[in-house]
Order: sequence, then structure tokens, then C-alpha cells
Amino acid sequence: MAAGRPRLSRDQLYDLFVRAGWDILREEGLGAGGEALTFKRVRQRVESDTGIQVTNGSLIGRIWENQSDYQTDVLTAIAAHYGAAEIVDTMKDLGPVLASMDASSEESRRSTLREVCRVSAAANTAALRQSTDLSLWFGIWAVTAVGSAPERRRRIEWALEQSYEKVTERMEGIYAAGLDFVGYRVRAGLTIRQFTIAAAALAEGCVLRDRVDSAHMNGIVRPTGPGGDEQEWTLFGLALDALAQQFFELDPDWAVTPVDSASVSAVLDA
Repeated sequence: MAAGRPRLSRDQLYDLFVRAGWDILREEGLGAGGEALTFKRVRQRVESDTGIQVTNGSLIGRIWENQSDYQTDVLTAIAAHYGAAEIVDTMKDLGPVLASMDASSEESRRSTLREVCRVSAAANTAALRQSTDLSLWFGIWAVTAVGSAPERRRRIEWALEQSYEKVTERMEGIYAAGLDFVGYRVRAGLTIRQFTIAAAALAEGCVLRDRVDSAHMNGIVRPTGPGGDEQEWTLFGLALDALAQQFFELDPDWAVTPVDSASVSAVLDA
């Protein structure tokens, strides 16, 4: 550390430099795999943002073996992060949809499931479209698939797998809670895990295509509202609704439960 300043711990320096590298990639993109993240450049960014001056001697050997080791840690941190904020943004508009369901009516339950698909797909599309971290996550996945040094690839692939499992398990729980709420069950021979994987693949594929063909992805009007009123759909929403119809069916053994703030919160907080 520069003279006259308190010495930061190893963990504090690690967090500071990983965050700074992540910010640079958010602003400029991944390139061919984080090669823009030189120690000199990131040190300048840290000093500009915080006023803290750091020497190479505080980093090389103490925290990272070399520059490539540091770049790998930044990519690994991004790879492990995907999904949490996007899930929150997707769920935020569903409360009123769930609260309006008439639990005693099969038609209301069908309409609620369809409306959940429409609203959640639109919210998810917007969240993914605005997410710079998603672009980085896709890029890291692609760079790793194309090939890199074996040790670097193993570290990044492990982080990708962990984030994939975490997000998939979280969404499985949300879908299970949602099915219980609307009184649906999975059709014989299928699983919620399969639905979760298919829905995620649809979302990710649609958001990629939205960047180059947005006119065909949004603003689709269908007579799906109350009394046949027209509603606006995304292409992802229509595909998600079709997927749900193939995977789920009304549960004849479902016990009618009251729709109240507690039951709605149980789904949103799953």
C-alpha cells in the first residue's frame, strides 16, 4: 500500500480489485476473456474510484500468482453470480395477479396460470434485457466452451455450474409453490425440473433474439383478457403459456384454500 495509508487486509484488497474488474467489464464488455483487466489498469481504476493507491507488490504473490490468476477470479465471480436480481425483478409484478384468483373456480385458476405466464414473461424479458451481468455471463459461458487453459476453464466451469444449480433450484421452488397455489399438478411422466430447464432456455434464447429482432418478440396482442379483452404478450410469454399447458393440469384432488396475503407471499417468497 502507499505510504501514509492504512494497510488493507488481503480479503479487503481481493474484494476491492474483483469489484473494480467487474465494473470495467460491465462498462466495456468481456472481449476475448477479460484480457483488458491488467493490474495497471485496474489499479488506476481503484485509485480513481477510492483514492487508494496499491502497488503490484501488494497484489502479486500476496493475493494472485499473476495477472491471469486475477482475471480468472474476476470471471469466476461473475459466473457464480447470475440470476438473483433477475428473479426478484421477475416476481415483483405477480402479487396482484395471484391475489385476484377465485380459488373456487377452475376457470379462474386457469386464467391465473395464463396471466402469470404473460406477466412474468414480460417482467423477465425486461429484467434480462437490462442486465449487463447477463451479457457477461453468456460471454463467459461462450469463452469457456470455446476453450482456455485447463485450470482456468475448470475454475470458471465450476462457478457456472454452481450458479446454474442455485438458480434452477430456486426457480423449481417458485414453480412448485405456484402450482400449489393455483391447484395444478405436473402431468404424468414429466417433472418440475424439466419445466424449469425448458422455461430458462426459452427465456435466455428469447432475450438474445430480442436484441436483433425485437419487433417480432414484443407487442403481440391476443384476446386473452376477461371477456376476451385484448392483452399484450411477449413471444416468450406465449411460448411459456404453451409450455405450461403441456406440463401442468388441474389437480382434481386439490383442496380449495383461501387466497389471502399470506398465501400470496408464500409464492412470492418461495
